[in-house]
Amino acid sequence: MGESTTAAARAGASFQVSDQKYSAALATSGAAPVVRFLGTVSTPNPASVLNPFVEAVHEEVGRTGAKVVTVDFSEFEFCNSSGFKSFIYWIELIRQLPAERQYRLRFLVAPGRRWQKTSLLVLTCFATEAVEIAA
Repeated sequence: MGESTTAAARAGASFQVSDQKYSAALATSGAAPVVRFLGTVSTPNPASVLNPFVEAVHEEVGRTGAKVVTVDFSEFEFCNSSGFKSFIYWIELIRQLPAERQYRLRFLVAPGRRWQKTSLLVLTCFATEAVEIAA
C-alpha cells in the first residue's frame, strides 16, 4: 500500500505522524517526553514518513533539554528493517549534538513481542551510549 501521511504536525507540545498501518505521537505535557508507536511498519520506504517525525521530536527534545525520551513499543505490532533505519537515523542525530546536550532513548518493550527485544538489541550494540531497553 502506498503511504498516506499526515506530516509531523505540531499541536502545542505534541507531535504526531500516521500512515495507513501505523502511527506515532510525542507527548511532552509536563513530564519526560514519551513517543508511542502503534500498528505495523511494513512499507518499503517508511523513512519518508518517519524521518521528518524523528527530526521534529529531536528538535523538541533539544528545545526542552530532556535527557531521556521514552519510546513506547508496548502497542507496536511490528517494524520492518526499513523502519528501523529511522531509529538509526535518530541515534545519528543524537550523536551529532554536543555531549552535554545528548539524550538517551529508553525503549519500553512488550514482553510477548520477541522481535522487539531482538531488533532493539542490535540498536543497543550500535549505540550503547544512546539506547536502553526496559520491559
